[in-house]
Amino acid sequence: MKKYTQFKLALLFSLPLPLIAQVNWSAPENVDAKKNRVSSAIGQAVVVTANPLASDAALKALEKGGTAMDAVITAQTVLAVVEPQSSGLGGGSFLLYWDQAKKSLLALDGRETASAQVEEDMWITSDGKAVPWLQATKSLSAIGVPGTTALLWEGHKRFGRLPWAANFTKSIDLAKEGFIPSPRFLRSISLAKRLGINHSRNFKSLYLPNGSLPSDKILFRNQKLASTLNTLAKGGAKEFYRGEIANALINDLKLRQGFDKTVQTITHDDLANYKVQTRKPICRKYKSWKICSFPPPSGGGVALLQALGTYELLSKRSWPETKFNRWHLLAESMRFADADRSHWIGDPIDWPVPLDGLLEDEYIEKRANVIKLKTTKFHPLPGDPKGSESLNLASQPRTAGGGTTHLVVVDLDGNVASYTSSVESVFGSRHVSGGMILNNQLTDFSFLSNVSGKPIANRIKPNKRPMSSMSPVIVFRNQRPVLAIGSPGGWLIPHYITNALIGALDLQLSPKEVVSEKLLSVRPHYTVLEKSGVWSKGSDNILKRLKDLGHQIKYSSFSSGLAVIKWHEGTWHGAADPRREGKAVSLPKKTEIEDLTSID
Repeated sequence: MKKYTQFKLALLFSLPLPLIAQVNWSAPENVDAKKNRVSSAIGQAVVVTANPLASDAALKALEKGGTAMDAVITAQTVLAVVEPQSSGLGGGSFLLYWDQAKKSLLALDGRETASAQVEEDMWITSDGKAVPWLQATKSLSAIGVPGTTALLWEGHKRFGRLPWAANFTKSIDLAKEGFIPSPRFLRSISLAKRLGINHSRNFKSLYLPNGSLPSDKILFRNQKLASTLNTLAKGGAKEFYRGEIANALINDLKLRQGFDKTVQTITHDDLANYKVQTRKPICRKYKSWKICSFPPPSGGGVALLQALGTYELLSKRSWPETKFNRWHLLAESMRFADADRSHWIGDPIDWPVPLDGLLEDEYIEKRANVIKLKTTKFHPLPGDPKGSESLNLASQPRTAGGGTTHLVVVDLDGNVASYTSSVESVFGSRHVSGGMILNNQLTDFSFLSNVSGKPIANRIKPNKRPMSSMSPVIVFRNQRPVLAIGSPGGWLIPHYITNALIGALDLQLSPKEVVSEKLLSVRPHYTVLEKSGVWSKGSDNILKRLKDLGHQIKYSSFSSGLAVIKWHEGTWHGAADPRREGKAVSLPKKTEIEDLTSID
């Protein structure tokens, strides 16, 4: 607790305030400003998701003898019903999975793909300007080929134990019989209305019946989604990509497209040709741990491994260990990693990613040597890693978005899943088919394909997957998993996770302390602190020292949704981020609710 208190003083910030009238594009999803409790659990098997109904359903799957993969499928299908603003069957996902029996770590890529029909200039107007991001999110052209269903199917074939259909029972029941809308669910509908919903009659009829929000006292039902889930449970993924669900989806898109063939949409062939990619996880040693995350098309995994590597080197230098130094070095490490992420990362089917060069010790040391103790460096340029010699690329601007969820599971056999899923923006494109929210993931591509004749790695191309910030993480020590973590949050995902990893590993904070910590983020020209009402004692001096180093300080509400499980003294401990409505549960059942005022 002493370590926690000391670290807390360094972090400066308190829980975020309510979302203000203007949308925060850096972290657009709503946060629960009134929640003052963190859900935590201890046991031999633990589930942490962003919604209590999903956590409880996933735990039931484990009680029935299911694996961590069965719990993931159960949780995701329930989240599609009760947290549709963040993820669902119409979106995409990344899964990092530790198979305890085989002692192997696998990465399954269910990221959405662009249609085979897309064109490089699809987000450029006739006068050569980029389409406004908000306008693009509403377009049928923003919808990528969904990958979540294919990932769940592939994961079940490899790791599932319960019958496929058994993992759909709870989600079908909730969609059909209904659930009481949570405050966050209702706030997210209001936010979607501000983002724009007039293009989607189906969205308005489902989520704003008679022009009003659903009641928080009446069961909310999604009968069409219940039917879609039932079809998928009985027929498997082929129904989604080649069968009844596919036919309904394409028909809905064509109906919305009308006679305007300049509006591109996904096709039957796009669905039928979708494939989950098996990726090799990327790992780097950090002190006595091995940190593993997701490779490209994730840029988040690379960014957090680079930031941790840079931070570790800087922390070893013989300069005074002070709280403001710690935060200065962390901010600079993340800023330099972001510069590389914006420049070098894209789907490797288009441009080769110099991945080994970006993560090698020599390169990270070279980057760390540029960072100074007594000054901050605004807008650092990308580096020149090995393997990039033949690549003459341009950097892209950072993206918006944030309709994402994360969950972690460890089962009784020791299998571990770290799973991030998204529809991109809040309620994705707000287009709905078969009760499913359809993503707007193609707005994660760079709207510009090149700058001054230099191509951008994350440019739009047919069948390509847009760069993602999703960064599921599993940490190992002595060849065994000791921590699983991840978060939603758009571009800021690797920032949140880097903060949390330093707390969990360096400072040995418990999961409930990790998710309660106040967060730091960066932009090219300034440093961002989480909004606070009352600063902790001593924070005024830390803030002054950061400003003396040249940091331009701004404040923001962060929509993190950290989910953490950590091995400690022979058992697993889990916790859910109090900024959302998540819940941690365990087997044998030993769940606790800790009032944050007791550790604040």
